[in-house]
Amino acid sequence: MKKVLAFILVFQVFSAIAQNNSEVDELVADSKSDLMVVLGGGLAGAILGLSTLSFVDEPKEHTRNILMGAAIGIIAGVVYVGLTQAGKSTGMIYGEGQEEAMNAKDFSTNSRYAYHDELDKTEFIYSPLSLGYTFSY
Repeated sequence: MKKVLAFILVFQVFSAIAQNNSEVDELVADSKSDLMVVLGGGLAGAILGLSTLSFVDEPKEHTRNILMGAAIGIIAGVVYVGLTQAGKSTGMIYGEGQEEAMNAKDFSTNSRYAYHDELDKTEFIYSPLSLGYTFSY
């Protein structure tokens, strides 16, 4: 009973925080949509696995096709969600509005050289975890 009450208390605290913060609302909405994509992929895969049973002589012996299709659908859904989330995080890594600047088509060899020359001019803060390797070519 104590665990149930603790769970309810924690749930109420998080829901109160979520109601006051629009970023958390956006995160919750994105998480729900991502979960629906994964579950939808699993359901579609299970339906495709179920449809294969009509093509075999003994459907009872091939019911694992349903689970296999669901597993492949879930994996495909997770891969899709992972790729879309990786694309969304570009703004967090490079800053808002810098996605176009880091486009691979526009980031030619000359641009990379100029970029690294600018990095060489800046002063780096070395952490104790940094490695001391130098490469010369």
